[in-house]
Amino acid sequence: MRSRTNRWWVGGVLLTALVGCTTSPQLAEVEGTVTLDGKPIEGVRVEFMPDPEAGHSGPNSTGVTDAQGRFQLRCENQQNGAVIGKHRVTLTDLKQWEGLTTSREDANKPLKPSRIPAKYTDVVQTPFRGIEVKTSGNTISLEVKTP
Repeated sequence: MRSRTNRWWVGGVLLTALVGCTTSPQLAEVEGTVTLDGKPIEGVRVEFMPDPEAGHSGPNSTGVTDAQGRFQLRCENQQNGAVIGKHRVTLTDLKQWEGLTTSREDANKPLKPSRIPAKYTDVVQTPFRGIEVKTSGNTISLEVKTP
């Protein structure tokens, strides 16, 4: 009887340790808008990446803008929101691939020119650094300017 009790106790300790090691990062809901030279832009993938240089880590979150330039973020773990802390944000113009398929005929076709300047698409060059996600009230406006 005693060995059975010991097994339950050991199993409980291991389960508690495993649960403690697999806690997910704290997320907060994030919504916002992307504008290009003051006008809403549709079909842009918005990616928030916790900034390790600011001491933050965790999964990335993404969203896609609608016709009014609005987006809502969803984390890689399929929960709504983004990790609380400072982020770098990149933008990708999804309209570049519009009309292309995975067929062999389309394999060598060039992409359409991006409407988003290159510096906004690169995690190193992006001017969107230090974008903070707080525990609540996260409505973020991202203004893209063409040269």
